[in-house]
Amino acid sequence: MKKLILLLIILQSTLLLCQNRVNFSQYMHNHQIFNPGYVEDNNKHVGGSLLYRMQWMGFEGSPSTFIGNGFYNIKKHTFNLQLLSDNITIFRHLEAGLSYSYLVKLDRNTTMALGLKATYNQQSANYGALTYFDAGDQALSSSYRKSSVNFGGGVFVRNKDWYAGVGAPYIFNNKNVDASTKLFNDISYSHLYVSGGYKVVDNFIYVLYPTALVKWTKGAPLSAGIDVNLIWNERIWGGIGYRTGNTAVFSIGVILKEDFKAVYSYDLGLGAVNRYGGMTHELSIGYGMNLYRSSFTQRKFTTRKMSIRKKQRRPRFH
Repeated sequence: MKKLILLLIILQSTLLLCQNRVNFSQYMHNHQIFNPGYVEDNNKHVGGSLLYRMQWMGFEGSPSTFIGNGFYNIKKHTFNLQLLSDNITIFRHLEAGLSYSYLVKLDRNTTMALGLKATYNQQSANYGALTYFDAGDQALSSSYRKSSVNFGGGVFVRNKDWYAGVGAPYIFNNKNVDASTKLFNDISYSHLYVSGGYKVVDNFIYVLYPTALVKWTKGAPLSAGIDVNLIWNERIWGGIGYRTGNTAVFSIGVILKEDFKAVYSYDLGLGAVNRYGGMTHELSIGYGMNLYRSSFTQRKFTTRKMSIRKKQRRPRFH
């Protein structure tokens, strides 16, 4: 029994370290998580987002994830700070990342952003929290912690009708930062994300916008998600999607003014997976603010007759 428990712990620890990149449903609202090149609407100078995900509710020790993200735009430059906390059973993953993006205008309706990211990671496990038969065994009562650093990059191209992006937020496999190991000597678990979307319908009543995300990891099956998203009257968000692994995703949200949005998603396991229960919920909140709104900036939109020319507002959701 003792050997079996130790084997299960080792296997679980190995899986955690190899697959510690979080999966989430609302990728179309949170590109910065997986693509360091992504920038928000360039008219928004400061803002951020919060994402909370509870996976397989009803099972003890089920995964929970919290991600906080803040950005600051100044002309063509964007600075982004990201914090992540991921918990599953006795394991915890903490992360702090800082990224920089530079925006290039390709034509009147198209921009391209290039980004770089540096990340500090910390992984820990508290074996003493486990319930087991061999009480007092030191191997099952100790704690474990390792720290690592990583780098990433990404490219994000945005058009008024479509977007496409390639991101590698973690180029290197995480390694301990100590004298006994060589830093960056293994890239076998680097991650690559490819995303895209296209507006099938775009008018002032509703916008129909299919999107997709593909994730590639060496040594693991290719994973992908595809969604059909709808914005009604620039206020109500709805979406339905499918993820490899036999999972359907349903989303609903609200957009308030131009600066605030809140979206809730529910993941439903299909087929045999659904027999074991467990619900997955995800809530995403985003806010972006223009610091320089004033009577002086309005002069940029006046006509020669000194009347105010109202700008048409279109929703930004990618």
